[in-house]
Amino acid sequence: MAEPMNGTFNLEVDEKFMSARLSITPAVNGGKEVTEAEIKEALALNGIRYNVDQEAVKSAFKSDGLSVQIAQGDQPVDGRNGYITYHFERRSGAQMKSDEFGNIDFRDLGLIQNIEEGVVVADIFAETQGTPGRDIRGVEIPQYPGKPAKVVTGNGIALSPDGQHLVTAHRGNLRWSKDHFVVDKEIKVGGDIDLSIGNIDFIGDININGNVLEGFVVKSAGNITIAGSVTGAVVEAAGNITAKLGFVSSKVTAGGDISMNFGENSEINCGGTLKAQSFVACTVTCTGPMLVQGGKSVIVGGKYTCLSDIEVNYLGSDAYVRTSIVLGNVAVLAEELSEHKKKLQEYEAQLNQLEMICTTLQEQKKVAPLTPERAEMLKRSVKAKFGHMGLIKETNDRIADIEHEIENTNDLCIRVKRAAFPGVAIRINNSQYVVASKTGACTIKMNEDKDIVVR
Repeated sequence: MAEPMNGTFNLEVDEKFMSARLSITPAVNGGKEVTEAEIKEALALNGIRYNVDQEAVKSAFKSDGLSVQIAQGDQPVDGRNGYITYHFERRSGAQMKSDEFGNIDFRDLGLIQNIEEGVVVADIFAETQGTPGRDIRGVEIPQYPGKPAKVVTGNGIALSPDGQHLVTAHRGNLRWSKDHFVVDKEIKVGGDIDLSIGNIDFIGDININGNVLEGFVVKSAGNITIAGSVTGAVVEAAGNITAKLGFVSSKVTAGGDISMNFGENSEINCGGTLKAQSFVACTVTCTGPMLVQGGKSVIVGGKYTCLSDIEVNYLGSDAYVRTSIVLGNVAVLAEELSEHKKKLQEYEAQLNQLEMICTTLQEQKKVAPLTPERAEMLKRSVKAKFGHMGLIKETNDRIADIEHEIENTNDLCIRVKRAAFPGVAIRINNSQYVVASKTGACTIKMNEDKDIVVR
């Protein structure tokens, strides 16, 4: 008869205590079987107490010696590093664009990326700490926490109060500089505006340390300063324009003042004071005073419309070049005045009608409660009544301003410090005067009879 053999078991634990496996060999010939108590004792002796799968232990008794995993530790989960997501392309240098036909405008290099204040440039995502692990003994395994994102705030870029965004601190040109964005309040051009720079359309101030060459366009929502001259180009600014030299065959528009050395064959529109040493064959529109001072101080050839006074040394030339001067803007103001008076009549008629409706409904309300429809009508009529009263006041105020402005245009004058020449035609409001002979220093203005006189 065969000798009985007891059952045996083998507990395998990896060196890092992250897993344990159990194999049980059954007894034969009536030998003693392995018991659960023996397994529990072996687990305790090895310190295994975490994540023990009791069902797996039971299955090991039925596995006929096959190894069964009965415990598994938890691996640590490392934290995620913080990162930044940018909303704008991180680029620098020229970015030429083509149209639908594939044509490239080499004067538009795309160097400027205008941006307003308070725009979110990037989102910042914080690092995570991760979670620690635990081996089958229950010992905690530390994780590696994530590292915070590297956040660099360049000039004009600020961190939002919650630390989750990069936002623009002011308006300007958004550009990428090495490893971060910056916003330039001012564009500085070290030389000429040529093919190496291209056209500029900027939301802030522009400072050009050179010339603006033919065919190029420079636009600014702020001020423009030019160290050289402008030839055959377009220069526009919502603010002031200053040119150390002048403008030749160019179009110049400023919402504010314009200061330059000279203007030749150029179209100039100035919303403030216009200063220069000379104007030759220009077309000028100026809201403020036109001061031609220094150097020759001459206006010759072209047409000059000014809504304020003009001061100049020489008006015209001894070559009798046709020069047209227009002072005041009565025609335009009179048309606006007529429109406002027409609107005033309409507002007053509508107000009278609303007052009649309100009075009628309020009288009815005294006799009996109004129906919901009539109550709503009364509410709307009262609201519209006060709205029309406001419109009437605004219109009357504007009418008064225009009438005052028209009255003041009668005092406009041209101060000629040296001489005025034949060929100069002058119009002040609705009166006209042509210089018939050379005059010396004089003042040209309207008298009380609305006639132009030279004194």
